[in-house]
Amino acid sequence: MGIWNLYFILKLLLLWAGIIGFHVLPNFIFALLLTIRLRPRWARVARQVIAIPAGAALLYYDSNLPPFARFIEQLPALLQFRFSYIIELLGRFVSARDWLLLAIMVLAYWIVNRWVRVTTFVLLALVIVPGVLRVGTLVSVSPAIAAQGDTSTLAAAGSAGGGSAAAGAGEFLTANGDVPLGANPNAALNSFYARELTRSVSLPAQAGAGPDYDIIFLHICSLAQDDLDVDNLDNQPLLSRFDFVFKNFNSAASYSGPAAIRVLRASCGQPTHKALYDPAGPQCYVMSDLKNLGFTPTLAMNHDGHFDNFMQEVQQNFNVQGITPFDNTHARVSMRAFDETPIRSDGDVLQSWWKQRTSMPDKRVALYYNTISLHDGNRLEGSKLTSAQSYPIRAKAMFDDFGQFIDTIAKSGRKAVVVFVPEHGAALRGSKLQISGMREIPLPEITHVPVAVKLVGFGNDATAAHGAPVTISTPTSYLALMTLVSHLIANNPFAGTPDLAQYANDLPQTAFVSANEQTTVMKYDNKMLIRGADGVWLDLKSLE
Repeated sequence: MGIWNLYFILKLLLLWAGIIGFHVLPNFIFALLLTIRLRPRWARVARQVIAIPAGAALLYYDSNLPPFARFIEQLPALLQFRFSYIIELLGRFVSARDWLLLAIMVLAYWIVNRWVRVTTFVLLALVIVPGVLRVGTLVSVSPAIAAQGDTSTLAAAGSAGGGSAAAGAGEFLTANGDVPLGANPNAALNSFYARELTRSVSLPAQAGAGPDYDIIFLHICSLAQDDLDVDNLDNQPLLSRFDFVFKNFNSAASYSGPAAIRVLRASCGQPTHKALYDPAGPQCYVMSDLKNLGFTPTLAMNHDGHFDNFMQEVQQNFNVQGITPFDNTHARVSMRAFDETPIRSDGDVLQSWWKQRTSMPDKRVALYYNTISLHDGNRLEGSKLTSAQSYPIRAKAMFDDFGQFIDTIAKSGRKAVVVFVPEHGAALRGSKLQISGMREIPLPEITHVPVAVKLVGFGNDATAAHGAPVTISTPTSYLALMTLVSHLIANNPFAGTPDLAQYANDLPQTAFVSANEQTTVMKYDNKMLIRGADGVWLDLKSLE
């Protein structure tokens, strides 16, 4: 096999390290075809020409990268990445240390190959190494735990349903937050989505009496609890100022578009990923519901929203005609995105928006604000730091900007309910399944996000926390968040100083299910299961 021995040795080492999977039969057949002696020179050249793309495809197949069709689908977006960001991503796949080890391995192979018939040992290793690693099949290293049953999902999930969000938690999840058991994982998942169709939040017919206030949703890209832990950001002053804190919140998605749709349809139970792109029932749309209660809907971002048609999706899911985004072009450019488009300072955009808001005659306003300050690939203006290196700097700046925005609201004498809700995490830590920054698999470390609510102007001290916050530790998602908002609307918290704990009573719980277009992660039977495009459920622990 010549130099192809190195190819298989490298793959076996990566398999041993748990970095890639390994399909035994295709690899063994490929190796055997490379060992066949061919006399004509043209035949040997032709084999190499065919083998190079075939070997690359087989390596991709063995890797934990998304399916190749997904890669092709995302290729136009990938081509927009600036060159320095592409180099940064390549460094996450193969570090400088790995390149050094590869060079040492090539040197060792060159020396040993002069005295030993390496091909024989490589062919043996292709069978023995997977056996030592307890390969349960000739197709995949990873043991499938369930593959039977209907693999279809409910395409209509999330479109309607007039049930109550306050229904007994036992109907929707088990005591430890798992999806209730079914005949198999597919049946359990389908039942989960069917039950979610029956749930919705019934907003009050009118807002409770009391002082006027605004509702502000701060929707943050790329911030999970795991990211806070990785960069020791838990001590940020802003995080100690909230009045309600969700400790076990699942954002259910790991990409911005689906996350925005989910939060803007938070009045209904959790739909499938596919159903996000179908019309929902009118009772599901948060902004149109708030408009009916006297809150004027507004939209602002610290970016232009062009990527992946994000702005268009947000405007559609306001379900309100004539929504135009706040003009942020006068705000300072604080960083550049992975495609070199400008990202504005959160502080500048929010302060400018607030100045405009205070000149509006509207008594109550609802703002959806989206920030991508923490997105992977961002480059600080005038800095040579990689996006991974600058993440804690960008996060601290964003927290400070939000804190100053809250102070500005308080000093103005107005009152506001500020909802802090991340879209998904940044995947800073990475794993054997996907490199740092990749979010194709919506793992718990990516969708477990820190959600909190601040009542600006509550009590005597409008800018400080009021003792210990009300903590919600049960498994929750958007339905619980919107139920809390509904309670605050029904019983105005600024009409005196009510006991805040009462607003968090009977919040609906939601079992852990997160999904992207081709991948679903579900907590089931005391395990975290994952299902890919092949429809096979695997125990996540077996892949880590």
